[in-house]
Amino acid sequence: MSDTNRAENDSKCLFKMLKRRYDERLNPEELEEVKKGVENIQQAAEKLRSVKLENSDEPFALFVPYRERG
Repeated sequence: MSDTNRAENDSKCLFKMLKRRYDERLNPEELEEVKKGVENIQQAAEKLRSVKLENSDEPFALFVPYRERG
């Protein structure tokens, strides 16, 4: 199974679970927004998983020097 198919299947499974749990509380428009949100989150997760890291890779630290106002 390709990564694209797996991501789509994961999105469908997650949406089905959410729909089963919250269907009575959401109208069709809200359910469609939830579906889009799940798909977007799944796509972002796939992009994050595609980045290969080594055990020695450290977190990115942003240095912003303090500048006194005045």
